[in-house]
Amino acid sequence: MVLADVLIISAWGLISPIFAIFVTDKIQGGSLIVVGIAEAIYLGTKSILQVPIGILIDKTKGEKIDFWLNVAGSLLMSSSVLLYLAAFLPWHIYLIGFVYGVGFAISYPAWMGLFTRNIESGRESFVWSLHSTPIELASALTAAAGGYLAEKLGFSTLFIIVFVIGILGTLLFLAIYPEIEKE
Repeated sequence: MVLADVLIISAWGLISPIFAIFVTDKIQGGSLIVVGIAEAIYLGTKSILQVPIGILIDKTKGEKIDFWLNVAGSLLMSSSVLLYLAAFLPWHIYLIGFVYGVGFAISYPAWMGLFTRNIESGRESFVWSLHSTPIELASALTAAAGGYLAEKLGFSTLFIIVFVIGILGTLLFLAIYPEIEKE
């Protein structure tokens, strides 16, 4: 689960530090205001939707819903980056932020619930640090690499790379399904 999360989250680290440059250089009417609104739409969408999704998950017995919602949300998050390939107006960026926020709102509570229920008792802090540390280290590396890749290969290639890494992370998550299916 951690490795899958590392891939999915750090893939977006390729874009995060240079997203404002993409918007201001490649989007007609793109500005730092557009970047701020897009981020607000993503975070607002994720924040509002993840609470009812979390409630739904908790009301459903077993872990299969957690698993499948995590996969669905991860697929939506990973696929949303491809929409940047066709984006050229600010409302496109806003729509992509919304779609990404929906995907993250579906995936996040599902992943957290599944992970939390399977932490070894008495080692919770250590196990959570084993989640956080590789994600942050991988994100640091991808943040550094993102600017280089965008400059050398272009934004379109970078978006495709993010998509491929995100899908690989989602597929990696499928490796734990046999454990979920046993319930």
